[in-house]
Amino acid sequence: MLAAIGLSLPIALGLLFVSMPMAVIVLVMITAGAHREAASFLLGWVLGISAVVAVTIVIADYSFAESESESASGSAQSSVWSSVIRIVLGLVLFGLAFKQWRARPRDGSDPTVPKWMKSIDGLTPRKAFGLAFLSAAVNPKNAALAVSGAATIAVATNVVAQQIVAAVIFTIIASVGIASPILVKVFSGKRADDILVSAKAWMTANNAVMMAVILAILGATVLGEGLSGLQ
Repeated sequence: MLAAIGLSLPIALGLLFVSMPMAVIVLVMITAGAHREAASFLLGWVLGISAVVAVTIVIADYSFAESESESASGSAQSSVWSSVIRIVLGLVLFGLAFKQWRARPRDGSDPTVPKWMKSIDGLTPRKAFGLAFLSAAVNPKNAALAVSGAATIAVATNVVAQQIVAAVIFTIIASVGIASPILVKVFSGKRADDILVSAKAWMTANNAVMMAVILAILGATVLGEGLSGLQ
């Protein structure tokens, strides 16, 4: 279990520092009376990450079980499949990193703000939940990180109880960044709005570069683990 937690920890930290969902919840938090919306957004994010992690682990476990039942050298076959999965995920993360790097603002130009962020003022609790869930489960960058973390857990252990514990810890760490603006609002009182506005501006301006670096580092880590497993 410790191996599953340790190997998935860097990927969970990558999700922790995903800045665009954090910028969204910051916008929600600086909107008067938006506490219910912020709580709904956090819940949607947690359930979105949980859904991706759970589905990935189930699929990985089934695939490994099938490969072991069809092969006399089951353990070796499973090891090869786990390495191949890591290599593919590493390449996907590298591809997303390259895409993010190309999307970075050039020559001091303002970063592009997604259209849906401009209508954040009219966000209801239900819409906030749906937006966060889709951001976690459907957005390619976030979903790829969640899948990579879940696959790492499935590869590290096939004991269901250990997988559940590792998945819960992964989800908690991946959600700390989304929860942090709420904690700032609770503990900083009147100073919270100024802090959150500054944080939102920084995250929006540096989102592409920060995500490119995070995805590249995690891509190298996952790819290296996959290649080493083929030796």
